[in-house]
Amino acid sequence: MEQWIPQYETLSQLNESSLFLVRNGLKRFMDEYGPFSWPIDCFRLLCDIQRSGRIQLYVVESSGLPGGVDARTWYFAACGYYLMIRKSVPENWQAQSGSRRCNFTMAHELGHIFLGHLDVPEDAKSEAMRSRENAEADEFASRLLMPEDLVLNACFPSRAEMAAAFLVSEQALFHRLNNLRRLDRLNLPPAVCPACGNRRISPCASRCRMCGASLGRKIPEGTALKMRVPFPERCPVCGSDAMPSGGECPDCSYPIYNRCRAEYNRPSHINPPDARFCETCGASTLYAFLAETPGIERGMPLYDLFRAPRK
Repeated sequence: MEQWIPQYETLSQLNESSLFLVRNGLKRFMDEYGPFSWPIDCFRLLCDIQRSGRIQLYVVESSGLPGGVDARTWYFAACGYYLMIRKSVPENWQAQSGSRRCNFTMAHELGHIFLGHLDVPEDAKSEAMRSRENAEADEFASRLLMPEDLVLNACFPSRAEMAAAFLVSEQALFHRLNNLRRLDRLNLPPAVCPACGNRRISPCASRCRMCGASLGRKIPEGTALKMRVPFPERCPVCGSDAMPSGGECPDCSYPIYNRCRAEYNRPSHINPPDARFCETCGASTLYAFLAETPGIERGMPLYDLFRAPRK
């Protein structure tokens, strides 16, 4: 069911030619610099682009940008390089909606670069052309940071948590969902497994952690959002509360991170500490293995036993 506020919709500024440019520009960018895992941290992404050497990009942090401007980019054709100046952000920028706006702005600036906007001198552009290019760069950033399949299938209890998970401001999230005409995603009831009735479901899970059944969500392969996997306060095996920051439980040697029995040519996924089935692929987890396997003793190579082929 469509749910949107027409006066805040911005896609109407883009014709089919502009949308074609955005789709193809984003595909080329993701093919060249991917694979990607969400959420995308553009501070790290810019470093990856610089290290790749495919384009000459210099990024400078500055507190001298005009008010309301988070970043701006110039192209120096004579030298063949791009210069992006971005504002300073606090170390805990991910926790603040206003600071996360800079993450979206940097993706917007990447849109200007990879959609070819900077190849045309600014003084040769009309106001209408600048407006269209900004709308195209916004759409590029929205699709990069908030893929349609992911924002329409993830289930978060609030707008604030959903925006934080995607590393964008609440305003950017609102505009993305409004353009998709799916503002209903901001007010969702708690998710429930259709097979077993389990209500303890992570926002981006595609499988039930208790029975492994499909939840009917089309979560893109490679989606991380690992920040949503809580660190256990107590060991789910022995109940010890002396949990270190990593490694194993000091009392029973249970590994802190509950990985799944993924196929050998694929990486395993990290799950909530009490998950019996992987919330990403549905494979059984280390927690289930320990619960179902007698004779496991302290000091045994748990991961080797766990990942061994079943007879």
